[in-house]
Amino acid sequence: MEDNRPAALNRLRLLLPELATLSMGAGVLALLSFTGVLEWLLAGSASTIVLGLILLGSVVVVLSLQVARQAELLAEELGEPFGTLVLTGSVIVIELALIGSTMLTGESNPTLARDSMFSVLMVALTGITGLCMALTSRMQKKDRDQPMRVEDLAATNKAGAMVYYNLIGTMSVLVLIIPNFSNDSPEGNFSLPLNIVLSVTALVVYGLFLFNQTGAYRGFFMEMFADEGGNPESRHHAELEGGPWQAAALLMGTLAIVVVIAESMGQLIERGVNELHLPSSLAGILVAMLILLPEAINAIQATRKGKLQRALNTLYGSVLSTISLTVPAVLLIGEVTGTKVILGLEQYEMVLLSLTLFLLRPHSRVLGSEGLMLLVVFLFWFVLELV
Repeated sequence: MEDNRPAALNRLRLLLPELATLSMGAGVLALLSFTGVLEWLLAGSASTIVLGLILLGSVVVVLSLQVARQAELLAEELGEPFGTLVLTGSVIVIELALIGSTMLTGESNPTLARDSMFSVLMVALTGITGLCMALTSRMQKKDRDQPMRVEDLAATNKAGAMVYYNLIGTMSVLVLIIPNFSNDSPEGNFSLPLNIVLSVTALVVYGLFLFNQTGAYRGFFMEMFADEGGNPESRHHAELEGGPWQAAALLMGTLAIVVVIAESMGQLIERGVNELHLPSSLAGILVAMLILLPEAINAIQATRKGKLQRALNTLYGSVLSTISLTVPAVLLIGEVTGTKVILGLEQYEMVLLSLTLFLLRPHSRVLGSEGLMLLVVFLFWFVLELV
């Protein structure tokens, strides 16, 4: 009993920052839910809304850092790809909460789901993936006096990247491009029978992907030259903090708070964009950045530790789950509520999507050019959306 007391005290001491962050998030959530602060912000001036977004955004950043940290512990304890699967699931939870609540309670916006999915896709696949590849390129050239050789370049698991590439490419074209060329409907969408086929296909494809990713093809989603033993210090640190169950509980609790706060921020973003007469597409971009914040932090942290494959698993998995799971949910909500849903992209967006998929084609080694060009596409898309 005496021997266990120091370990228990040490574990409690290590938990204090996480518990303090969780308590802070719960306090903000209670303030928004039970005091009328959210209604006051929504009824306020543009400056009041912007101030509220800044404050809530700061809270979400702090909470997202904790989500990323607990996801990192889970990834080390459970191994790939199980660890990142927990985090990629958070994207779809937050996105469905935001889109679902807006469709059910907000103004009718037929392109809401399309804009949100495409924004998530572009932010993740061009912005964050480009940044991770650029960081990897910079890290592998750091403190080198000799010219780079092919074997010095960072390696990704090409088989796993090819699986993601095939699925993301196929589903994004079927969902976001083909509706514009179908004779089934004149408004960038399918009829009810084809929507049912699309929804079932998306769910089956994603289910088969998860089955294979966690089963026979698990090795395709691991680092090419990973240390099988892992990092002993990190594992010992995770054990001191209670192991995977404690990390999972903290992650789920923090994520639940992020989801509800994100819903409030979604309302403020929509109100602020309208109040300031900004382009409506800016709301979709900000929501996408909010949705992807935990994944972005986790991916950048993994990249800085030399674990690019884990970063790609997180980002590609988030995009695939967004495309495959958002579409059935949105089409169902639209059919039940009678809300019109448009899936087909604008012409310039279809070109940018095609260029993004071309740049993402898998390579055995990571060069700096891929990351740079993806960041260029992200910048160009962002500017086009604003003007």
